[in-house]
Amino acid sequence: MSHDMSRVMELSDKLKAMSHPHRLCIVKELMEDSSNVTGIQHQLGIPQPSVSAHLAKLKTAGIIKGDRNGQEINYMVVDNDAKALVNSLFA
Repeated sequence: MSHDMSRVMELSDKLKAMSHPHRLCIVKELMEDSSNVTGIQHQLGIPQPSVSAHLAKLKTAGIIKGDRNGQEINYMVVDNDAKALVNSLFA
C-alpha cells in the first residue's frame, strides 16, 4: 500500500502543478510543439512575468524543461505522467 500511496502522492503533486488554467494550457500547447516565453505569451495573451512564473512552477515540478539556444530558451514537456494526464483530460 505504501508504494501505491507514494505513486498517488507523486501524481497528485503533478496535478497540483498543472491545476491553474494557464499552466494546463501551457502544458497542452508544449506537448504539441516546443516554444519560448514570447510564443507562450502570445498564445495565452498574458504578461511575460506571468508566463515566466507559470513556467517556473512547471519546471520545479519536473513537468517541463528548457533548452537554451543562444539567448532563447525553448520549453518542452518531458514528464510522461503529465502527458498522459493531459491527454486523458482532452480525449
